[in-house]
Amino acid sequence: MLIATSFNSFATSNSSQADLFSLDIAQLSQLEVTIASNTSETRATAPSTITVFDEQKISSLGIINAFDVLNFVPGMQMARGDWVGAVPKEHARGVRLDNGYLLILLDGVRLNESSFGKATVYTPFIAASILERVEIIRGPGSALYGSNAFLGVVNFITKKQHQQLTLSIGEHGYKALSGSYSHKQDDVTFNGNISLQQADGQSYAVTDNFDVKDPLKHVLLNAQLNYQDTKISFHFIENQLDEFINLGGYSNENVHKSQSFSTSLEHNLWQNERHTLDALVSYANFQIDSSGMVLPKEFGIVSEDFLVGPNWQTQWTKFSLSHSLKLAEDKQLNSGLEYRHASQYQAGATTNYYDYQSELIIPDDSNYLGSLVRLDNIPEFAALRASHDFYGVFSQLKWQLDEKWLLFIGARYDDIQGIDSKLSPRFSAIWKPINHHSFKLQYGESFRTPVNNELYSSDSVTKGNPNLTSEYVKTSELVWLYTDNNLSLETVIFHNQLRDFINLVPIEGNSFFTFDNTVNENITGVEFSASKAFSKLNVLVNYTQLFDEPINASFKRFANLSLRYPTSFATLYLNTIWRDKIEEALSEETQFFQASYSLVNFKMEREFGKQSVSLSAENLLDKEYAIFDPRVWNGAVPGKGRNLRVNYQFNFN
Repeated sequence: MLIATSFNSFATSNSSQADLFSLDIAQLSQLEVTIASNTSETRATAPSTITVFDEQKISSLGIINAFDVLNFVPGMQMARGDWVGAVPKEHARGVRLDNGYLLILLDGVRLNESSFGKATVYTPFIAASILERVEIIRGPGSALYGSNAFLGVVNFITKKQHQQLTLSIGEHGYKALSGSYSHKQDDVTFNGNISLQQADGQSYAVTDNFDVKDPLKHVLLNAQLNYQDTKISFHFIENQLDEFINLGGYSNENVHKSQSFSTSLEHNLWQNERHTLDALVSYANFQIDSSGMVLPKEFGIVSEDFLVGPNWQTQWTKFSLSHSLKLAEDKQLNSGLEYRHASQYQAGATTNYYDYQSELIIPDDSNYLGSLVRLDNIPEFAALRASHDFYGVFSQLKWQLDEKWLLFIGARYDDIQGIDSKLSPRFSAIWKPINHHSFKLQYGESFRTPVNNELYSSDSVTKGNPNLTSEYVKTSELVWLYTDNNLSLETVIFHNQLRDFINLVPIEGNSFFTFDNTVNENITGVEFSASKAFSKLNVLVNYTQLFDEPINASFKRFANLSLRYPTSFATLYLNTIWRDKIEEALSEETQFFQASYSLVNFKMEREFGKQSVSLSAENLLDKEYAIFDPRVWNGAVPGKGRNLRVNYQFNFN
């Protein structure tokens, strides 16, 4: 469950679903998290606003894609957009610019890369079925994580102590198999997960006589090997999302294939009663092959639809040291340094129009290639093949003043050579005046470094701006938490000062666009969460209200309701997402309007010893709705329809 926490420590690790069901709200509140600091904290003692999903809660949501967890987080939403339409786009505290404002981690490994800055383009799908926990910072995280930890940090944690197999079959040709395995012998521990999914996709009527689908193919493999003080891990994710909408155009010929791979080695170098020193070396590689219909033949310019998109590859290598020093019983200092080298080593295109003589993508019938052709590197994109060195150093002091007061003071300095440097301070004062009540006063700053596409792009639409500086945000938060055995309440008032946001602007006297640091806005809002346990019924309500207008017509008000009710036959789950209306003028002639709407997820699960069978559905009532995206001609991207599935799970341990 998502619940607020109190100061007292409650030790638990890798609890089974049955163990979690046996805990009351106060005990569940004490589940420890590490995402907000390099110390183990509960949600009440963490120096950030935290939301945590355990395995049971993730399962109860009835979702397929792990990114959809964010629809049940105060202040956040995930929705579709135009590039690529089936790829999730984040909405965080009134910001929806789709430029990597959330840092996404998989078992602590960064999935954001340097060409677009966001994780969802290269890793648009992580199977929820292989997750053990999701830990989320709502707000700034650059004081620990550097760039992209701007409006939040999400860490997807895969299953570590499971031996189980899950099979699913559902509507629209959906088929899935996932499994988890773990083994321990002497000092060696191994765990791994696999997920295979495929779907024909739902049908969307673009015109009266033209439909497209949103098919899915997904593969995920990850493993971790622990031996004494050393840990080796890797992950591989491949996704294919064709047809639907890409670069604003619908076509059966649209393609999108992405891969993400990482491996890391972590070793404890030194540990005694006062000191802990850890080293980490990691490598990640990202590949994308995507093409969208940007000029239909109906316009009369070319005889066949013009499709184009990136055929890019990026990579990064990282080395970091982290040190923990116990200064006294009431003081702990955590410090670290990080070096990361990021490069884009392939900048080509997938297109069906190309002039080999001029080496330019030109939509003219004389340049028609007959089909989509993958060009690995072309001179037009040569400037994108750039690399950058990231240097970061951070330090944080945790100081328990007395039984009522806890302070965190820290900062991180990042130097991105050739681009920018930023100092990201953080302060958190946590006060527990009486039992059950906790208050937090928090301040933090975060930044996002401009990425290759914004700095160096050179195509028929945009020109990069190498003079861009980092976007940054200054966030102040006031948090109240209340927790007892049956009730949990959380209220967060936040104020974001958004500065130097990068936006597309027209180049005077030319049809091109470029990027510039032009947007400066303030957004204030409140996030409320309540969890109540009755005799059988468990209820969770989240509500977010922004007092200022969102950037790019994001949701100003939204909420969700989650219910869990066990019966003698099965356990029932009902989850509802509510989003307020959006009304936006695209031009004098075109107006986007989507009335407020609700989406219902449902799950019914029955257990038979080590086996369980469940029926789950996303968008149970098959609600038709549109997501706003200003880059689509009418602003409307159709939302997902109903997905009904039957699931079987067998637990071997």
